[in-house]
Amino acid sequence: MRTALVLNPSKGGWERALEALVAAAQAAGWPDPDVHLTTRDDCGHGQARAAVEAGAELVVAAGGDGTVRHVAHALGGTGVDLGIVPIGTANLLAHNLALPRTVEGAVEVALTGRARPVDLGIARVDDEARDLPFVVLAGMGHDAATVAATNPTLKERIGWPAYVAPAAVKALRRPVPVTVRHDDGEPEHLRVWSVLAANCERVRAGVRIAPGGVVDDGLFDVLEVTVRRPGQWLGVAAKGVFRLPGDVAGLATRASREVEVTSEQPLHVQLDGDVVGPARRLLVRCEEHALAIRVAG
Repeated sequence: MRTALVLNPSKGGWERALEALVAAAQAAGWPDPDVHLTTRDDCGHGQARAAVEAGAELVVAAGGDGTVRHVAHALGGTGVDLGIVPIGTANLLAHNLALPRTVEGAVEVALTGRARPVDLGIARVDDEARDLPFVVLAGMGHDAATVAATNPTLKERIGWPAYVAPAAVKALRRPVPVTVRHDDGEPEHLRVWSVLAANCERVRAGVRIAPGGVVDDGLFDVLEVTVRRPGQWLGVAAKGVFRLPGDVAGLATRASREVEVTSEQPLHVQLDGDVVGPARRLLVRCEEHALAIRVAG
């Protein structure tokens, strides 16, 4: 099998990922993988597209969520399988797909696992015609502002707990007026802390932001966070930790294939933890089964 590795050399552990993939390919009797390094200007999309054009049947992304989402965008609809070696900070898609946490285990699944169909999220910001991908979560509002306020050096050092302090500060921010339109429905005027379109159910620390959400149903679980008082965060947190059914005060969830959020004032936008904007409009759509990702079993 012809394989390619799209590798983020800024992530710790990239040498182990490279060595493990080369060794595993040689053990299987396959040619050495073509290696493509990401850059500041191209975070994986161009490298993955070049790999496909060169005839790769499997492209392995070794990096964090940003690397994975850019590689996924290039592979969407091509029929080329995607393997993931998670060496980033949060590794949210790998977490939701229950991929091994060790480099060697992830490489083994990438090369020998089964291909699972997975949905791809596509976002457009303001009036730009450019498609921006995401595989786990898109958000507009104070959640994205939390991501923007997180210290990148601290995030690299301690991982996802770096978000805790900024989140505690942003949790006290007032809701802002937005208009939300689901699919072909009528626009709804809301005051929200944030609107999130989730393609997966879990984040870190055992919290399920969208209990029952799956990666392959062709729908987002859209969370409209309308918390107005600090005490309402307790119910929102309880729903995530204990997987409570139904809505709670301060949070409404509904399934949609396409969602548009508009705001009079510019708001931060985040896609799988990468900050975009600020922007006044976010449009997201779900492309069902656009990806084939190698998973265990």
